[in-house]
Amino acid sequence: MKLPRRYIPPPLGEAGQRVLLLVLVELCLLNIADFALTRYAMWLGFATESNGIMDFLFRQSDVAAAVFKFSMVTGGAVALWFLRRYRAALLAGALLAGVFAAVVVYQALWILSL
Repeated sequence: MKLPRRYIPPPLGEAGQRVLLLVLVELCLLNIADFALTRYAMWLGFATESNGIMDFLFRQSDVAAAVFKFSMVTGGAVALWFLRRYRAALLAGALLAGVFAAVVVYQALWILSL
């Protein structure tokens, strides 16, 4: 009796890897925009940081908050790049970029409405 073969999805091709690279670059740029908009809203006095870790770091210094935030997202992007062989890396990158894009759009519209 022959056992059924487990389904293994095909690896992400060269075009998919280029798309993943663009998505990860977009993710990093959206992270910078998120930081800048958050800091600007806090500087205006109309917002507070709701993330406990980032709030603590912002109270220490903007540089500490920036280094932590940029290293976390960039580290995640690098990890996804190392997993670029898998289609799930593209899906995860697109999902994260979509979430960051929604946050940045929300922040920008909120600041413009002030």
